[in-house]
Amino acid sequence: MTLSLIRRTATVGLLGAHTALVPAPALKARPEDELDGCADETDATMKPLRPGTNGLKGLQLDGRFVSAADGSLPNTPDTQELGSELDRDTRQLLLDFYRTYTGMCPRDRKQHHALPTMNRVVAGVLLKHEIAYKGMVQRLQLDSQEDDMSFICSIAQSMFKDNTTNWGRVVSLVAFGAAVCSRLKELQRERCIEAVAEQISCYLISEQHDWLLNNKSWHGFVEFFREEDMESVIRSALMAVVGCAGIGAGLALLIR
Repeated sequence: MTLSLIRRTATVGLLGAHTALVPAPALKARPEDELDGCADETDATMKPLRPGTNGLKGLQLDGRFVSAADGSLPNTPDTQELGSELDRDTRQLLLDFYRTYTGMCPRDRKQHHALPTMNRVVAGVLLKHEIAYKGMVQRLQLDSQEDDMSFICSIAQSMFKDNTTNWGRVVSLVAFGAAVCSRLKELQRERCIEAVAEQISCYLISEQHDWLLNNKSWHGFVEFFREEDMESVIRSALMAVVGCAGIGAGLALLIR
């Protein structure tokens, strides 16, 4: 081998080695290649995370923005706060009302904002339909009922079983509770009045919660009975109460 040939061979070898050390220019990815695997990545991001985390160590997310386990969006804090306020409001209003109705509420106690309206509306209903409510209460035989007054929940469920809710029915249920409380006081069972308030409160909070929120809760109640004809919305609701209690007495009065 000649000297010149040896030199050319060495030069080519060095160039090849240098080329091997220099990275080749990246090929431009095709759109379909960029999309490959995106479905898997998206699926991974949709997996539920523990509340307050985003899956990265050291980073925290506000738990209010984390999806639920089933992928649905959680309730906003405002809705949750409204629900808690409604629970408290309902219990306070009904307890204050039944205590006031039976003369057991201290006069210096701060009243619920809807109490005056509730007093007025229920008093009017009980006055006009006194016979019907007395008949219902007599049929219940309260002297033999348990102190927890659990039968009230069954009557409430039957009253709303057609999935129709309006303020007339709500008032009729509250008025029914007032008639029960009045009879309990006659039987010297005042200790059970709080149980009546709790039974009706629990029913409204658990079964009519969304309806109450959608109708501005007890502020909506006050507005409604400030403007509407009370008798027109109460009549059909009372018919439902009579039917639930199995009472025929007073039916003719209700449909006059």
